[in-house]
Amino acid sequence: PDELKSEQERLSVWKEYAKDGRTYWYNTETKKSTWTRPAELGSRNESPATANKPPAAQGHAAVEPISTTPAIVSTDISQRGQAVRPSSPTADNSRRVIHPPPALLERARVPRREYRTQEEAEDMFLNLLATHNVGSDWTWEQTLREIASDPDYRILKTLQERKEAFHKYISKLLDKEREESKERMKQQREKFFEMMRQLPITEVTRFRKVKLLAADNPAFVGRDSERFFDEFMDLFIRDTKERRRLVQAESMRVLNDYLEGLKLSAKWTDVKVDLLAKFRHLLMPALQTDSSVPMDTPYIYGADTDPEAGLSLLDFMDAFERAISDAERREAEARQREKDSVLRSQRQHRDAFRQLLDEYRAQITPASTWTQFFPLIKTDQRYIDMLGQPGSSPLDLFWDHLELLEEDVYRERKLLEAAMRDVGFKVQVDTTREEVKAFAVDFYKVPDMYFDYIYEQLLMKARHKKEEEDERLLRQRRRLLDDFKYALYDLVPPIKADSTWDQEKERISRLPEFRDVADEAASREVFDKAVEREQERELTRKTHRSRDSDHHKRSRSSSEVAGPPDSRTVRLRTSSDENTNGHSETLHQGGGNGMSVDDNDSELEEGEMVI
Repeated sequence: PDELKSEQERLSVWKEYAKDGRTYWYNTETKKSTWTRPAELGSRNESPATANKPPAAQGHAAVEPISTTPAIVSTDISQRGQAVRPSSPTADNSRRVIHPPPALLERARVPRREYRTQEEAEDMFLNLLATHNVGSDWTWEQTLREIASDPDYRILKTLQERKEAFHKYISKLLDKEREESKERMKQQREKFFEMMRQLPITEVTRFRKVKLLAADNPAFVGRDSERFFDEFMDLFIRDTKERRRLVQAESMRVLNDYLEGLKLSAKWTDVKVDLLAKFRHLLMPALQTDSSVPMDTPYIYGADTDPEAGLSLLDFMDAFERAISDAERREAEARQREKDSVLRSQRQHRDAFRQLLDEYRAQITPASTWTQFFPLIKTDQRYIDMLGQPGSSPLDLFWDHLELLEEDVYRERKLLEAAMRDVGFKVQVDTTREEVKAFAVDFYKVPDMYFDYIYEQLLMKARHKKEEEDERLLRQRRRLLDDFKYALYDLVPPIKADSTWDQEKERISRLPEFRDVADEAASREVFDKAVEREQERELTRKTHRSRDSDHHKRSRSSSEVAGPPDSRTVRLRTSSDENTNGHSETLHQGGGNGMSVDDNDSELEEGEMVI
């Protein structure tokens, strides 16, 4: 404590500490430490604190210092080696007893302040840091040198807790400094903005101009002025544009109200003259100059006048174009309304004609025709209204009505046929109307307006099925007769041209094809046709035999004149003559005459040879 120090120690910048039984001194101004006692403090014998030392303390051996502050290495190069160089054994043996300074002994006798909670101890440590004016840029080592000799330094038990409290204190101090800096910056910004509002600036003003105009103004801060200027100009330009937009919107509203009833035939040249005569004050101040004044004459505006706040001639033209577009839209809407009215009238006429068809539903059947129905409606107004109307004609609606009627009839017929299948009732070609009516009354009630047409359809289906069955039986009969005919051709011995039914009946009756036909009259007709065919083939063979004989005679006479004596002609009869309608071969041998085929030589029997 200061009350135990001498006047010289209290005024001196040197502080005395001990480490490992050795005393060193720390300069609070230069932040340097030394193992040598500074000359400013004088010799130890002259120290008043040493002279007034208590007897108990004088006879005590070297006392372990209370502070756990680590030794601070001197920044002086000449002493740094001494601080880290270990003492020799001789020096340790001859080391003199060093007595701790009175301040340390007094501090050892000062009782430690008690605290109830860890939070309270931490708050006291933070107050300790604030009492020593620890700054936000201090390091822990720098702070430690300042507070290590304070009794409250050990109020937190561990070094880790002290460091955490120190960092927490520094964080709060930095936050406070940032808030203060923000507040100062805010005030400087407000003063700068107020200064800028007093200056004659536009949206194209540059910082160098403001620097010349407000260099002596206290609100013009040298370091942050350019940044404040950029922020102010952003706001100023945005506000200027918004103000111009509002002025332009109000002016355009006035023009649009005036041009609201513009006709579609209006011309821009005529409208432009009218608008400039009535609304010149809506133009931008820069465009409101007198046309008689030369364009290069400078124009001076008032301080509160914005030369671009207003409309341009292009805005006038845009308003005119929108007015013309609105006129076109109104005309198109009028045409569309008229068209919709015509379409609605046509739709109403069609609906009325459909209602007319429904009224004649009892007289219309799926088999009805337009010629039958036309006389009933030709004088009705609903039919007359449909004449000449585009879209569906009365005839189209009539056929649509018949299609719907066909669908209803088809559905009713299918339901009646399902009921007939469940009961096993079948409609034949000879089924009467009364029989079908009685069935419908008992099992499924068919509407009377559909019954006659459904009955006709059922009879038509029955006739169609009968025709299909008859056609199937006829095809089967023809196939059986064809099989019987081919069986006759394959008989062995074959049927001859003079064969009769009575002669061949016994042999034919044994054929399975004859039994399949099961009709002797039809079988006899096939047999007669086979005999007739055989007679025709016989006649053909005779004709060919006569022609071949004449040809043979001519061949013999010619061979006697020009051919070799041993030449001859061989004619073979093969079994293919029967299947190919008289096909035969003629083989010419000898003399190199080759081979010839005569398709008409079919009169020879199998194995017959003519030489």
